[in-house]
Amino acid sequence: MRYIYLVAACLLSGCSTQTLHIFESGLDDTTRQNLMRELAQREVNFRFTSLPVPEKYDSARLNIAPMTSGERWLGEVEAAVKAVGFESLTTSEFNMEGHRYTPGNAGLYLVKNRAVQLLPNLLFSHQCDDALQLQLHPRGSWEQVGSHYQGRWRYEGGHLTLTWRENDNKYPYQQVYSEREHSVQTLQGPKPAKTFTRIQLAKRPVPIFNCDLQVIFAN
Repeated sequence: MRYIYLVAACLLSGCSTQTLHIFESGLDDTTRQNLMRELAQREVNFRFTSLPVPEKYDSARLNIAPMTSGERWLGEVEAAVKAVGFESLTTSEFNMEGHRYTPGNAGLYLVKNRAVQLLPNLLFSHQCDDALQLQLHPRGSWEQVGSHYQGRWRYEGGHLTLTWRENDNKYPYQQVYSEREHSVQTLQGPKPAKTFTRIQLAKRPVPIFNCDLQVIFAN
């Protein structure tokens, strides 16, 4: 992270006007374009960076320099962030990972679907009668590969939750899995793995809901 700090320091130096430096992870093209339009309409000077968002950051965060003035400017940034789908914006003079700003500069960190970076996009049934595959899509939808079953997923606090609704008039079914990181022995030796163990053991109408899930990482 020392490298990021040095690069950020160079990036943020030499700006004469108040500039918002945007670090983003997981924004789709539409959200990115909408954000640019919202900021431009509010006359907020901005630039996107190519540096990664620190792993400890999530959702929307604004890091400002100490003694930053201009409540109107801060309000315009917050309004733009909320306009593109973020519920709130955390603003702080104190920050993590060595990202510090000089007066006239601020850092906006936007994270969408951080879980996508933490979870593989394909999980396999484990300790199950059937060989099934679960596809996780970046925008929060899932599908059981080769079937008509699909629904929504979320990942919080080491727990994966899958939801499926037979139709709009019926109460949704769900399955919750607890995550465990470990290693498994393969023909190529021990490999890191993640196993998601189902918590609700009652029989569910969705076949994948009745299986544990696992992924083994090749590297």
